[in-house]
Amino acid sequence: MDDKTQWLNNFIADVVDGWMLKDLERLLHDIPHHPRKAGNCNFPIVLYVFACIEFLGQLTPVTPINTKQPGYTQDSILGFIDDFFPDDFKQKIQPHRNRFVTIFRNGLSHNYFAKYAGVSRTENEPLWVNPEGMLVLDADRFAEAFRTAIDNLKEAIKTDAQLTERMVDRYNTQYQQNLRFSTTPVITTTSVSTSSLAYPNMLKDIKTTTTLPLSPKAEDEH
Repeated sequence: MDDKTQWLNNFIADVVDGWMLKDLERLLHDIPHHPRKAGNCNFPIVLYVFACIEFLGQLTPVTPINTKQPGYTQDSILGFIDDFFPDDFKQKIQPHRNRFVTIFRNGLSHNYFAKYAGVSRTENEPLWVNPEGMLVLDADRFAEAFRTAIDNLKEAIKTDAQLTERMVDRYNTQYQQNLRFSTTPVITTTSVSTSSLAYPNMLKDIKTTTTLPLSPKAEDEH
């Protein structure tokens, strides 16, 4: 197994399976769902899934996403959905494809509410129209489709060496670009923390709840 494949396998295990999916599982199952009551985390679940999709959607496409161009968020999200989401989900959003990201991701991120739309829990359909003509995205079905997409991504990685190359190289680039936001050249942490950052390999053995970005593959390992 070459270095890039090993690094990506660790990335999938630590970040995708270890953080993305485990956090999602807790949101879905550890918070009791009470129909017609507050506190069901409809919005947080959907926003979290969108965040995961956007991140992965910048690492996986054949054509690189230009994050300096308007519309890159939609391109990242729809590209990942097109490449890895199950067909039934893609068919459901197809009539609303051009507005899907604006209505739900952008609405929830910037306006708190989806844009004249709703978010449900535990419905049978992932996306539907209510009697008032509002689109409704079901958080559970969206999360379920995302989990299937991760399975599809893992299978694709097994057979597509170019996908492995893209993901590793683009993560490295993203990591290096984000270093400009560092406040000090040295990362410090405490043994007990409730912060959420992302975690370099050098902190693997430290007992901490801080989540830091995974360190990229070293340049001399290319």
